Amino acid sequence: QFSGLKQFVDGTVTGHTAYFLKPYSDQVDICGHPALNPEVLIDRVVKADGLGFRIRFHAIGDAAIRLALDAFEEAVRKNGKRDSRHTIEHIEVIDSDDIERFSKLGVIASMQPDHMAASSREVYSSIIGPEREKNVFLTKSLLNSGASLALGTDFPVSISLNPMRQIYTAITRVDSSGDPKNTWHPKQKLTLAEALQAYTYGSAYGCFREHELGTIEEGKLADLVVLDRNLFDIPESEVLKTKVELTINDGEVVYKSEETSLSSIF
Repeated sequence: QFSGLKQFVDGTVTGHTAYFLKPYSDQVDICGHPALNPEVLIDRVVKADGLGFRIRFHAIGDAAIRLALDAFEEAVRKNGKRDSRHTIEHIEVIDSDDIERFSKLGVIASMQPDHMAASSREVYSSIIGPEREKNVFLTKSLLNSGASLALGTDFPVSISLNPMRQIYTAITRVDSSGDPKNTWHPKQKLTLAEALQAYTYGSAYGCFREHELGTIEEGKLADLVVLDRNLFDIPESEVLKTKVELTINDGEVVYKSEETSLSSIF
């Protein structure tokens, strides 16, 4: 299935290639730069949107995120508003003034918990300063603003494909140390229900497949897993220990652990 067009707006924070509104704290002569001339980028978005394409941007820094939103806003102004579900990926450092624009423009906020788990607050603070570090990975703020949130892995860039790891990080916000005491802004933690919805329905909605994926309902594809424990009945620390007992794809059992008896499930 063709899911649309993708363009990098900037690079990464640790590589000092993310595009920021103000200079880096540890390299005060640079702000990063956009991968494309802003006028060219906006013009291409307007044309692609006018042809009905869905557009996805890699945007890490606050200036890159703003430029992506500006491009989508210009597309709405020129072409009219439609159910485009354009997407911004990563959204690592966002200016607070741009949070509500996601909901207003109908832009999907696609984020990867593993990006939190791959670094630490100390590293980001040293690079962009403590004030901007407060605006890192604002998943809860985006969700509370009404934005459609989709969670994923960004594999192979991410550490793991394991969804339990992604969900654990989304609800704990533990950094690269792995120590539960070291978290990125506890107020930005998602609840387990919010994380699960963003990881299932949210991602299906983001690619126009919510009619067949994302929830277990009659008429949808029977794509699901059976876990060895109820995530809602266990401590957060046990989420990482959760194992898949059974995987069903389109109604067919494609994986069963050696310990699992189908008669105990069905």
